[in-house]
Amino acid sequence: MLFLLAVVLPGLFWQSGPETAPSLRQAGITHILVPASQVESWKNVSGIDARAFDLQGAQKLPSPGVSFRMERSSASRVPWITSNGWHFIRRPDGRFYYDVKERDAALAAAEAFCYQADAAVQTDESGLGPLAGMLKFLGSIDSHKGQPVADIGVIDDGSPAAGEVLNLLVRYNLLFKVVTSPGPDVKLTVKLGSKEYPIQEEKNPVALAQKIRANLTDDRRTLRIYGTSVVVARLTKDPGGLRLHLLNYGEARGARVGAFRVRVLGRYTKAQLHSFGSPGDQLTDYDLEPGATEFTVPELKAYAVVDLSDK
Repeated sequence: MLFLLAVVLPGLFWQSGPETAPSLRQAGITHILVPASQVESWKNVSGIDARAFDLQGAQKLPSPGVSFRMERSSASRVPWITSNGWHFIRRPDGRFYYDVKERDAALAAAEAFCYQADAAVQTDESGLGPLAGMLKFLGSIDSHKGQPVADIGVIDDGSPAAGEVLNLLVRYNLLFKVVTSPGPDVKLTVKLGSKEYPIQEEKNPVALAQKIRANLTDDRRTLRIYGTSVVVARLTKDPGGLRLHLLNYGEARGARVGAFRVRVLGRYTKAQLHSFGSPGDQLTDYDLEPGATEFTVPELKAYAVVDLSDK
């Protein structure tokens, strides 16, 4: 079971030698990823399981978080989310790594887990405690082998400009997957470079993402979130129901998100909230409508999941 958890969960990439084992144990780290040349030196270290991980074959990701930029059309500042979800969706079989510090290590691990990505988290001693706490939480959540829910199928040309469109779709909580051709399992197919989505518009990714949202229409969106602009969501489905993943990118700045509203298409009579750092939290104002379920999440630290079922 311990080995399985090490494979499923994001791992700590650690380049220091076995002499640092006490610091790892003190933080609560029991599994590490190390350069192949160091695996042998860790074999006899008690309580630490070490496996090889090659950074050379992995894509480095930016630190997840949020910054504020001035809005051109007004004097207000708008949050700009740095999310790596689009990288994971674009390359589901890719290998990735983060190089982060302090509380960013916990958010990075949650983000990788949310997208079921093969990712390593490199950090220093300042990030060991936050990372260990998040890994413990992730290991406590029941496994969910669900498939991602997507309203939109995007035919991706692989260009940097198309990548920015995918990035914005993630940030706007527009559920999508990358496809090679139209299919009946999505509500809208977007082919970048087509007559409807010409390549010229791709040079303005914000306008193109807003056009995609308008063509899908909000009424057909499987998932909508109200009351926050720094939460990114992902939805997966298996025969038992839905799992809603919620990432608070404001956590990188130490900001919790207060109460916000969630709407999911479909009626789900049962729901369970698992919230990092707030084990006693429960959903409130739970409403069942003819074709949808709505509820309020009381607050969100770095990460939470909501399991929805109609059984």
